[in-house]
Amino acid sequence: MEDMDDDTGKSKLSLPEIKKRLKSSFVSLFARQILLRAIGFISINIVLARLLSVETLGIFNIATAIVSFFAFFSDIGLAASLIQKKEDIEYSDIKTTFTIQQIIVGFLSLIIIFGAPYLGNFYSLNDSGIWLIRVLGISFFLSSLKVIPSVMLERQLKFNPLVFVEVLETVIFNGVLIAAVLAKFDIWSFSIAILARGVVGVIVIYILAPTKIGFGIDKISAKKLLSFGVPYQVNNLLALTKDRLVPLVIARLVGPTGIGYITWAQAIAFLPLEIMNVIIRITFPAFSRLQDDKESLSIAVDKSLFLTALFVYPALFGLGAILPSVVTFVVSSKWQPAMSSFYLFAFSTYWAVISTTLTNTLNATGHIKQTLKLMIMWTVLTWILTPVLTYYYGYLGVGIASFIISFSSVMTIILVKRILPIKVMEAIILPTGAAILMAGLMYLFSENFVRSKLSLIPTIILGALIYIGVVYLFGKDRIIKDIKALKNV
Repeated sequence: MEDMDDDTGKSKLSLPEIKKRLKSSFVSLFARQILLRAIGFISINIVLARLLSVETLGIFNIATAIVSFFAFFSDIGLAASLIQKKEDIEYSDIKTTFTIQQIIVGFLSLIIIFGAPYLGNFYSLNDSGIWLIRVLGISFFLSSLKVIPSVMLERQLKFNPLVFVEVLETVIFNGVLIAAVLAKFDIWSFSIAILARGVVGVIVIYILAPTKIGFGIDKISAKKLLSFGVPYQVNNLLALTKDRLVPLVIARLVGPTGIGYITWAQAIAFLPLEIMNVIIRITFPAFSRLQDDKESLSIAVDKSLFLTALFVYPALFGLGAILPSVVTFVVSSKWQPAMSSFYLFAFSTYWAVISTTLTNTLNATGHIKQTLKLMIMWTVLTWILTPVLTYYYGYLGVGIASFIISFSSVMTIILVKRILPIKVMEAIILPTGAAILMAGLMYLFSENFVRSKLSLIPTIILGALIYIGVVYLFGKDRIIKDIKALKNV
């Protein structure tokens, strides 16, 4: 094995070191996620939702979905293989991953750039929309250059440099975007902001986390990495096929305005999942390191699910309670048609806390084929139900399909219970009950007393106090017990 410049190539971390880095990573990632989502949410779903038309935001979402579709073909799971790999990472692994990835990304970027006119014509986009696709293709290539340093940092649970880069990128993107919109660049604003974000991101991550990369493919290394990477990426590809069906196919049925309503409703309903994404990002490498210690892993999974539900459910139910007032007094009444879709997507978010945590557990422990089967099931259901229901119910059909499919998440519980003694009901019952009570009281208060933006603030404070009070009253002992258990993991 060639010497590495630091400890990023080392596979073994002591349990105390894992715990130490997990705590530090959670704090930094949680703060980062709140900041990023706050910036992004305010920028796109409030400021730009007022300044731009529903159609313009729909065009941006369609273009983004097109490039996202190609992006999932870019690394065939090699990046995840480096994170999950039990043994030390060799320089041949890095070269192999980088080389294969850049060959694929370069090829796909050219397809996006030169195929933009045909894609734009298919979705009836104007010239600005076509150029937006081209710019996103360039940004796609730039993003791929960040993969290796990002993976090496994640593998060792060193998230602080990643947090800084992501925060900087978000600030630049949204700052440039809003400035360009105010300067009347309209859809071109997105192109300008995307390029600025992409260039700065690549430069800064190599300054903060210099990584030795190179070109070359080692057959033995490629074979080992692909044995996990291919099923993992097929799994992700199916997730992409499932999730991106809306803007890529349904756009032909509902048009840019319908896509605008759907994506806005999804953005609001899925917003609380950003909390979960922080936990998932940390627990995947952590669970991978604990996969040989079933007892510690089982405890970690239970606590991870409880912690996720504890934070996500009040945010989800709270949003549902005040959404009518938010649309009326904060955003714009033009988004009222999207509210029904929000509540349907919100139900999917509730189930996603459970299913995503448990599929993450299956992936981290090497049961990638199980998650692949799940993803095939979800993809087939999505492709069957969504077009049919959209045909009959318009853009609302997408939410109805999501609502129906979410019930199949119970399969993740069955599969994980076969390998680990987990207690799902115990993990979610307290957060669920407290969130329902909180949301009911918030809704009543909101309907009767909220008459402006400022009057929403006491509603949110009231909801937070109710939730904290209920959790403390009925779950104080459980929380203390879980904290002690986590310290002993």
